[in-house]
Amino acid sequence: MAAVVDPVRDLNNFLQEHPGGSLSRELKWNSARAEPEHGAIYHVTAVFRGVNVGVGHGSSLGSAKRAASVQALEYLKSQVPA
Repeated sequence: MAAVVDPVRDLNNFLQEHPGGSLSRELKWNSARAEPEHGAIYHVTAVFRGVNVGVGHGSSLGSAKRAASVQALEYLKSQVPA
């Protein structure tokens, strides 16, 4: 059975692996919903220490957050010391 990929969980785990897990408290989420003619579009931004580190768009809030999490994790892995 293949492992389930969950970028939101992976991002959270990455942030909590640091001493005290304090980095997870520095991640904030901003979201907005647009109502085009055919269904809603959600826009989510991951903000870490005031910097936009991931942006996602999707037909559900969850899919948009997952997309933003992928970008945020990639960025943070390159910026936050291990």
